[in-house]
Amino acid sequence: PIAELNTMAVEAKDGSDMAGWMKLALIARQQENNTQMMLLSVEKWQEQFPTHSGNYILPSPLASVIPKLFPQPKNIALLLPLTGPLAGPGGAIKDGFTAALQASHQADSIKVNLYNTDKADVAALYQQAIDEGAMYVVGPLGKAQVATVAALNHPVPTLLLNDIAMPTQDNAYQFGLSPSNEARQVAVKARKNGFTKALVIAPEGEWGDEVVHAFAVQWQSSGAQVVDTLHYRPNDVLNTVVRDFLHITDSEARGRQLKQLIGRSIESTPRRRQDFDVIFLLAYPSKARQIMPLLKYYYAGDIPVYGTSAVYSGSVDAMKDRDLDGLIFCDMPWVFDHQMGSRNWPEQLNSYNRLYALGMDSFALSAQLNHLQLFPAMGVSEHSGILYLTGSNQIARILDWGQFRQGLVQEMH
Repeated sequence: PIAELNTMAVEAKDGSDMAGWMKLALIARQQENNTQMMLLSVEKWQEQFPTHSGNYILPSPLASVIPKLFPQPKNIALLLPLTGPLAGPGGAIKDGFTAALQASHQADSIKVNLYNTDKADVAALYQQAIDEGAMYVVGPLGKAQVATVAALNHPVPTLLLNDIAMPTQDNAYQFGLSPSNEARQVAVKARKNGFTKALVIAPEGEWGDEVVHAFAVQWQSSGAQVVDTLHYRPNDVLNTVVRDFLHITDSEARGRQLKQLIGRSIESTPRRRQDFDVIFLLAYPSKARQIMPLLKYYYAGDIPVYGTSAVYSGSVDAMKDRDLDGLIFCDMPWVFDHQMGSRNWPEQLNSYNRLYALGMDSFALSAQLNHLQLFPAMGVSEHSGILYLTGSNQIARILDWGQFRQGLVQEMH
């Protein structure tokens, strides 16, 4: 709390590292809605603390950020699919954006123009939005269209609603529901909890490969090891592949060999492999509900299982989700606070909930981007998580954690 920061700043020894941190935190918190004032205060702070380590989390030089700062936009363009196969996600983002605008009491002073990107020439549509006075652009959503707009020049701040591998031009920011970012957070969390040897279970294909790679790079960078990976296919008999992956068949075969050697029946208890202490599970709910009971059945019920938000539909369904009991996963605060009733929504879109929150935060960033430019690592707390700005102009999220217990999700604190 700001009152506590003030007290700590007063109590800290003049010129000390602690005093520098407290004063910098106060600048970020007290003046976040006044960019010019915040910039001047940071300049004064740097004069007072020229060798402080806080300088490393600020833009260098500080003046380099000035061209990127912008006034509160009075004209905003939403480039979203409002018809066609992505109309559902597009509508959810639009609804979230509109709700946040209404809640801000600025609806009368901000004009929002909608542009339907379904089957559109998105580069021409982007230029049309600029020509019609847009001061801030949100969208597009689909990866191919995001790549097209990312390659353009951006006369105004542009919030691209998906993650792409290519770098963006200046003034454009990637803000998607990045599963790779989630996988990295799973790796950090599991490592902090003391685990070092992971089995990975993930779907075969591009999505699975991309997310597993992100997990593995983060996991191995901390000295931990990926022991083995199971890439399951859509039509696999999961009972068989999970049993083989845990080496239960080897254990049963040894029992049969012993029986043949000594010539009589013996009582043998099948065992699983012993070379791992944690499991990373990447799956949508329907597959996760099949895999978790199999892990328990094949003697791995004592091993912690971590997943991304993909494992949770976002809707309360205690009967079905009882099979997920024990599974720990990361998700946005909004989902934990607003678990929906049952909803028919394609699994790969996960839930209306997360896209709605993405829309809300897209509006919030029209005011918060300046703050993130000045304090990229400090983060701002929003519906989809604590948002911070990476060096590659990606707005990443720090997520919350939950666990399934008796079919219900309980937030972990």
